[in-house]
Amino acid sequence: MKKILSLLVLLFCVYTANAQSHISKSEYARYNCKFAPKGSNNAEGKLMCPACAKEREDTRKKKIADDKAQDDANRIKNEKLKAENAVAFKKKQAEIAERNKVTEVYVTMGKTKGVAPEKKAETPVKKAPAKPTKDVLFFANYPGSMSMSGNRLNYFLNENGDTVLKSKDYYSTFGAFSDNKYNFPKNVGIVVFNEENTLTNGKTRKIVDFVDAKGKRLFNDNSISTIFHLKDDYFVIGRSKDFGEDSSWGYNYRRIQEVDIYNTKTKKTITLDKDRRNVEIYVAFDHRKLEDQGLKPMLMRRYSNYDEDVYCLNDAGEMIVKRFASGR
Repeated sequence: MKKILSLLVLLFCVYTANAQSHISKSEYARYNCKFAPKGSNNAEGKLMCPACAKEREDTRKKKIADDKAQDDANRIKNEKLKAENAVAFKKKQAEIAERNKVTEVYVTMGKTKGVAPEKKAETPVKKAPAKPTKDVLFFANYPGSMSMSGNRLNYFLNENGDTVLKSKDYYSTFGAFSDNKYNFPKNVGIVVFNEENTLTNGKTRKIVDFVDAKGKRLFNDNSISTIFHLKDDYFVIGRSKDFGEDSSWGYNYRRIQEVDIYNTKTKKTITLDKDRRNVEIYVAFDHRKLEDQGLKPMLMRRYSNYDEDVYCLNDAGEMIVKRFASGR
């Protein structure tokens, strides 16, 4: 019992010491202090007392510092992942080149009676692009985020390393990669075309679209400037008609005007509402510990007031949205 009383006395002393730094007397009518009695002399809308204002400013600065630390950690993780993907991609390209290499064999014949006519050497035949089968898993540059710093390929490969689709109109291609851990779907690939769309501010953006195994475009919408894979059949589609987008590392997109989450299997679309003129999105990391709830974070959407929506997949493969207030 004595321990409990001692603890209560200690807490009261701490509270009293903290309150003394505030404007805790009601006669200071111009201040709004959390320690002062509420009423006409301490009503909402009055000036915040200096100590309260400092606490609020310290909280705001801490939130900014925490966000910056999280962004720095995400950047380091993204750069490491990008480097690992680049190494794996080069390794796969080397394996494909080795399989496609033409080996010439020369045979020395023994002497025979008479002189045989000289046989012309056979010209090595170049391997033509393989004909697409019914179900094709497109392998290309990078699987998810549209990293423009990667290798610019104008073709797709199948699982055997055969070229299945190639075009001079392609600026870059995106499909499955390495072990395809995010389950990039079959019979679809992402193409960044050489063709550009002129925005209302006079700038240009390259046109992006899905293509099937025969190279046929899915949307034929020249306003699409961003498509990247999330997981399974879910993709992000971005359209910016008036101004260029701001992306970093291929994982953060801060100035897309219109954003949809599109399912290539069900053909259903989730449209993200605008915040002012654009939508700010990030490829999500589990800083909210959502995997403990059986959810896999895929995409984080941040609002101008720093509220966040995190789009997750549950065990059934359904898209679930979790809303978090910033506390600012």
